Amino acid sequence: MPPRLRGMSTATPTPLIPRLAYGLLLLLGLFTGLAALRYGLPGQPFAPPLHNLMAQRELLVLHAVAGGVALILGGWQLSTRLRQRRPRLHRLMGWGYATSILVGGITSLPLAAQADGGPVAQVGFGLLGVLWLASTAMALVHIRARRITAHQRWMLRSFALTAGGITLRLQIGVGSALAVPIQDYYTALAWTSWLPQALLLEWWLRRRTPGVNAHDAWAETRLGA
Repeated sequence: MPPRLRGMSTATPTPLIPRLAYGLLLLLGLFTGLAALRYGLPGQPFAPPLHNLMAQRELLVLHAVAGGVALILGGWQLSTRLRQRRPRLHRLMGWGYATSILVGGITSLPLAAQADGGPVAQVGFGLLGVLWLASTAMALVHIRARRITAHQRWMLRSFALTAGGITLRLQIGVGSALAVPIQDYYTALAWTSWLPQALLLEWWLRRRTPGVNAHDAWAETRLGA
């Protein structure tokens, strides 16, 4: 096989539905991220009147802004086209994504420790913060060691947790539409905003065929093809 073709996917173009799903993911990440960035503006609107957020306003601002940046950049890290055509931009955005998670993850821990809803909510949000930091750190460790497939798998795990910001906002939107006070379901949000998608991703990753090479493993995700 010629060098240019070795390790490259020869699959047919991505079907329409996966393309639309990926486009929707980028849009949701953009809109949710921009909504979070507004907390960094002077006179920013305040979050729901929950004790931990009101008592730690500065941490909330740092967490929201960093999480917003991660949401805007994270989806693009899944793009095969960007990685292949603009590898330097892919790496630059990757470092920006990792840095934003470092800030967002660290600031999430004291917020989680005082979360309304008691120990159940505190453990849920705290575990999310720890796994968010750990999965991103593992992705960086693997890419530094040139373990591409492992890096890609850990980046998928990292973004699944980052996308908890999208899920959280969607669930709060549904609660608001139904006129349900956020205090009534805040404890559940500590788990439902991220755990289902994290478990679904693990199930999907375990179904992947072992033994494929690094380039094929990435191409099989086909999110940004």
